[in-house]
Amino acid sequence: MIAEDGDLTVAVDGLLEPTTARIDLAITTLWQALRGLAIGDYQRRAMHRLLGTGDTREMERLLDGEGQVDWRLDLTSGEAMTVRVWRGDGLTTQQRVAARYAPLQLPGTRRCPGLWAVQDLTTGELVSDDEGERRRFSLEAGAQAWIGRQVALAGYRGYRQGRDA
Repeated sequence: MIAEDGDLTVAVDGLLEPTTARIDLAITTLWQALRGLAIGDYQRRAMHRLLGTGDTREMERLLDGEGQVDWRLDLTSGEAMTVRVWRGDGLTTQQRVAARYAPLQLPGTRRCPGLWAVQDLTTGELVSDDEGERRRFSLEAGAQAWIGRQVALAGYRGYRQGRDA
C-alpha cells in the first residue's frame, strides 16, 4: 500500500506487525490489538482515552513535530512491549523514489538483445523525457544510473526544502 498524507502506521513489538491505514482505522487497529492485553488499570484507561474513543485529535497532537511516537506498555506479567505510531509509511522521499522505478528490458530480436527502459511502477508506464520520447538505455546500468539520479535529486530537493522552510 502506498501511504497517503493522512495515513498512520502502527505496530506493537511481538503483537502487531506494522500496519498502514487511514488515521482512524490505524488507531482502531491498534486499540483492538492492545485492549485484550493484561495491563494495569492506569495504562488501560490511558490507552482507551488515546485509542478507544474514536477521537484522533490527541494522537495527531502527539505526532506533531517528529511524526512518530513510541511508548512502553508494561504487562502485569512483568514483560514490556513497545507501541509505535508514525505518520505515513515511514519511508523517506528518497526511498519512495527508489521504490517507484525499476529497470525493464524491452523485447529484442534474434540478433540483438533488447534495450533497457525505466518503468514507473505507480503508473506502469515507461519513463519519457521532456519531449515525450521514451528513455532507452543500451545497458541495464544506464537505467539504474537514471534511477540513481532521481533518488539523488529527491534527497537534494528534500534537503533544500527542509533548509528553506
